[in-house]
Amino acid sequence: MSKKYIITSINNIICGFLINEGRTEVIRAYEPESILGNIYIGRVSNIVQNINSAFVDIKKGLSCYMSLEDYSGPKLKIGDNIPVQLNKEAIKTKAPSVTTRLSLDGEYVVVMLDGKIGVSSKIKSDSKREALKSIVNESIEEFNKIKKSNNINIGIIVRTKAENATSEIIKEETIKLLCKLDDIIYKSNYQTLYSCLFEKCPMIVKDICSYISDDIEIITDLKEVIEICNHHQITSINYYSDDNVNLDVVYGLKTTINNALNKRVYLKSGAYIIIEHTEAMTVIDVNSGKSIKGSSKEEKVYAINLEAAAEIINQLILRDISGIIIIDFISMNKEISQNKLLKELKNLAEIDKNQTIIVDITRLGLVEITRKRVRKPLHEIF
Repeated sequence: MSKKYIITSINNIICGFLINEGRTEVIRAYEPESILGNIYIGRVSNIVQNINSAFVDIKKGLSCYMSLEDYSGPKLKIGDNIPVQLNKEAIKTKAPSVTTRLSLDGEYVVVMLDGKIGVSSKIKSDSKREALKSIVNESIEEFNKIKKSNNINIGIIVRTKAENATSEIIKEETIKLLCKLDDIIYKSNYQTLYSCLFEKCPMIVKDICSYISDDIEIITDLKEVIEICNHHQITSINYYSDDNVNLDVVYGLKTTINNALNKRVYLKSGAYIIIEHTEAMTVIDVNSGKSIKGSSKEEKVYAINLEAAAEIINQLILRDISGIIIIDFISMNKEISQNKLLKELKNLAEIDKNQTIIVDITRLGLVEITRKRVRKPLHEIF
């Protein structure tokens, strides 16, 4: 198999590496006891009107930020108990974030409260999009006949993978998830403060399941990972048991981690990019190095910027960089060159499974990107 997903321990952190023909495409670092995605009965401890937000305690001593923009229930007051889901982990000085728009994700759909019916933007065919919407609407009609909770508004997002799935499989998963969400909402009326209504499947299990296919070999040298997989009835994983040489040494994974934490990344042309993290954003600078050799031809500069753009997208995925990202490409004089680069960058971002939006080029020639924050980036975990 040309692709491997290797799970091992680096500096006492369990890590996963997706390797394709010798090149590492994705690195995942799994922190212990992550509660991202869990649903709790929380208590409103503070309401801050001037920023339209509240703070909700989900455990003793753990207060989480909650925006009131997507809250649609009765007017909140301090002391109210409400079901909330942790949707962002604590990052540096920022508190964890919770939402009342509870959601459950499956292989083909994501179901949620107070949402709309939507289809992944990566599914381009209009006829296919309409067909998928029709399938989930039929699922909602069937669910409404058996639901236990009243006055709940359901939203469903159809994932990209559903494009090649049968209507029966999509409908079965949709109804199953809707019933699960309905059960959580129903139970929330009777559970005590800080109760965990739903514990999300561990991220490592979710990632392993996403990589199970005929062309990816999943390998680990960690017995605890094998135990987790056995608990979740996952059999498509191989145990590497050589006591003399572990997987880290076989594949040089510590070096891979060190390279992914290095702020400088060299390109084949001799140019390089520098990645700097700040409290508010990530700043990426493209430098020509010696690749231009005194030449200032527009075509050469464009070629270097294009090479850098491809590597930047790779690094965003590899390092799990998210939030606001500013890129300072090498200056180009022609507006047509800037527009071509922006278009190519948008095309390159299509490979990212995470939501990545190429915003625009500023008057200073800086490219603005936003990438959905799902988990801590690699540099913070290490």
